[in-house]
Amino acid sequence: MADKPGLPLRRSLSQSPPIAAGVLFGLGLAVAYAVVWSLQELSTVITALVVAAFLAVGLERIISIMTNRGMKRWLAMTILFLGIFLVFCGGLAAIIPALVRETAQFVENVPGYYKSVMNSDLAARFGGESGLLDRAQDVLTAENISKAVGGVAGGAASAANGLVWTITTLLLTVFILAAYTQLRQGSLRLVAASRREQTGRILDGILAQVGAYLIGALAIGLFAGISSWIFMAIVGIPYAALLALLVALLDLIPQIGATIGAVVVTLVALAVSPMTALAAAIFFIAYQQLENWVIYPTVMRSAVKVSNLAAIVAVLVGGTLFGVVGIVLSVPAYAAIRLIGKELVLPRLDNS
Repeated sequence: MADKPGLPLRRSLSQSPPIAAGVLFGLGLAVAYAVVWSLQELSTVITALVVAAFLAVGLERIISIMTNRGMKRWLAMTILFLGIFLVFCGGLAAIIPALVRETAQFVENVPGYYKSVMNSDLAARFGGESGLLDRAQDVLTAENISKAVGGVAGGAASAANGLVWTITTLLLTVFILAAYTQLRQGSLRLVAASRREQTGRILDGILAQVGAYLIGALAIGLFAGISSWIFMAIVGIPYAALLALLVALLDLIPQIGATIGAVVVTLVALAVSPMTALAAAIFFIAYQQLENWVIYPTVMRSAVKVSNLAAIVAVLVGGTLFGVVGIVLSVPAYAAIRLIGKELVLPRLDNS
């Protein structure tokens, strides 16, 4: 019997199960596609928000120490960001003169580097200076120069875009910190009233572990940078200040960051002499053992309490799924998941 005109859609679909299933399946696919498309388009924004929230949680621990002693929140935030700004300016004041001096030394040594290359056995295999210049003329065509200029322009655009998003992330961090209390209370209101106390306790535990991890990682990275700079200054590795900054930043990446920094410094030391490169390799191997087995466990033991095996697995999973951001956030994310399991899943399993 045909449906009557004006019959409600729900009743019409209920009388035609295949049609209803097809419509619901199509709607589900459309919604899934819209969600995936939105996530892909907003991936950069989501990454900026996640990193900003991560930084805000870490800085909140410092602000809470000041507010717990009776200081106004706005004053605590002002003191914190003013201190960060002064430290940043002090770091620039210490790095820029050394960087300028080392760059000038490099420019002065360019003619010597050129003569060394031209007099080397490798250059002789290609016909010496005249042979290399002929090959360079063949390579430096208008088409290749145009491609190179385009690549440089693209790289400059990517760098500018990265700078814009870095500034955006820092601003988001400030805004999240300013509204931290309101955001926490608003998140708890989304939970049933009977579960808010437990949810608040879990949320505070997660935030405390993330903040402790960030502060600990910054302290470990700073110590790695200072130790590397002292070593490079002693053995005479060039660009020590810049390389020390690079080591400190890479050390923030769990498990693999210190290794990448060690490889970079060792390659630069190889330009000085093979013995200097060997000394650099020995130093970084010894320091990484010290960091992995003494410094890192000591700093993180009271914070996230993550074993080395769990940290390695978390880093591999985070890096595979989300790249560098996933590597940085993998350990605190694992600690948060573990805390949720300890508070919610395990009690239910024990009582079942």
